[in-house]
Formats: sequence, C-alpha cells, structure tokens
Amino acid sequence: MPAARRAPMRAAASTFDTPAAPVSAAPAPWPGPGPAPRPTQRPGRWRARPPSRPAAWLPTLALTLALAAPVGADDLAALPEPQIKAAYILNFTRYASWPAAAFADPRAPLVLCLLGQGTADIGRELHSRSAGAHPLELRSLARGEDAAACHALYISAAEKPRQAALLARLRDQAVLTIGDSAGFLNDGGMINLMLVDGSIRFEVNLNATKQSGLGLNPRVLGLAERVVGGGAK
Repeated sequence: MPAARRAPMRAAASTFDTPAAPVSAAPAPWPGPGPAPRPTQRPGRWRARPPSRPAAWLPTLALTLALAAPVGADDLAALPEPQIKAAYILNFTRYASWPAAAFADPRAPLVLCLLGQGTADIGRELHSRSAGAHPLELRSLARGEDAAACHALYISAAEKPRQAALLARLRDQAVLTIGDSAGFLNDGGMINLMLVDGSIRFEVNLNATKQSGLGLNPRVLGLAERVVGGGAK
C-alpha cells in the first residue's frame, strides 16, 4: 500500500454512515454531522479531502460493522487493518450506483468478489452485510478467474503484478474495482485504499467509474484524498 509515512494503523477521521437506500437509488443525504463539505479546489486540480472532523465522532466508520460496544478514538486506532478495510469496502458499495440492468431485481444480491492474499479476513468482517436493499454475496476468486460476474471487486496488494491486465479486461464492464496498491488508479482501478500519516484513506479514478457506467455519491468524492477526473467539486 502506498504510504506517506509509516505509523500505527487507524481509520481516517473523514467517514461515512450506513444509509438504508438501495445501491441504485439516488444519492443519500450528507451522512456526517454538521454541514456538507464545501468546494475546496480550483478546476483541473487534485481534490483534497475536507478537514478532519473532531475525534468525538471518529469511530463512525468502524461502527458500520456493528461493533458490540462503544468505541473511542484510542480504541479505533487499534482496530485490525482488515476490519477498517472492510468498513471502507462496505461503504463504497453502499454509495455506488450501477446501471439498472446490473441487477435482476431491486433486492437481488450484490456480488462482492475478493481476490488475493489476506482477503479472507476482510470477507469474514463482511459476512451477512448488505448494501442498501442488496445483500452482499461474497465470492473468493482464484487467480485468473473471470470477474465479469462481480458487481464489485477488491484486489489485494499481493496482486499488483497482475492487476493491470485484470483491470484492462474489466474496463467497460459495470464492476466497481477497489484496490490496495501504488499505481492502482493508473492501471485503471476506480478506488484505491492508501496509507496517509498512519490512517487508511482513499483516492478515486472518476474517469474509470464513468467509463464503466457506474456512479459514486458526491459525498464519497468529497471525502476522498484525491479524485482523478470530473473537474471541480
């Protein structure tokens, strides 16, 4: 995973909640407390995430996995990396939209595929979860297996030597691709998890999502560390 500075793993202060709307529904209301993020960047430039919110509501992201007990900021910093990544992946599926033809009916399962070393732990965190009205159907892919039947695909960093070829095959298909390595966006991936000052954050390739006919809620783009394509906020 690309890293600006190595430090203890924690979730980023910028976060999501858990909307109840179906995946293909219109964008949900702004999930965080207080006003929605305001535009902060000129046209044609990278988009930076909004300033970090107070630590008092830092745990919201981790709570998307229904933790049994209240979690403070110090506890959140100690959460296992797979749990934090699973929370991000879950929210990406909840804030993305697919063409209507991608689902047989409004409550059909959303097929989330996992590829690469370390994904079993992430899959366990996502067991019995749902993206709006769509229950998650988890599939573990073998190397070289076709991913066209997936609605979303997480590719671990261990697959970096092979990810460019895989992403090229999915370029025009409605598959939300989520990665975990340097160069993922350059290879055609849509969302890349990254380490910034010890926090897991993410960057978005909006050009890739549009090419595949997918959409991302503008609130997701507002929380991204940077967004490639799409003009100004």
